[in-house]
Amino acid sequence: MVPTAQKNILCSMALVATIWFGFAASNVQGMNRAEYRSHIRSMEITQRPNRFGHFYGNNVRRIHRFRHGR
Repeated sequence: MVPTAQKNILCSMALVATIWFGFAASNVQGMNRAEYRSHIRSMEITQRPNRFGHFYGNNVRRIHRFRHGR
């Protein structure tokens, strides 16, 4: 049986890896961070992908999709 402290560490490492590799996988065009940001900012707000921590934009997109469908 694994002690609780080791479970917490393993879960934390898995969460960090998921977030880290999830962002890397979303940038499939091989852009650096500045290019990716400018690409996202040039898109219409309802067409942008949902991003962690972007509560206003994510909510606008959620409402738009609810009212108009995908």
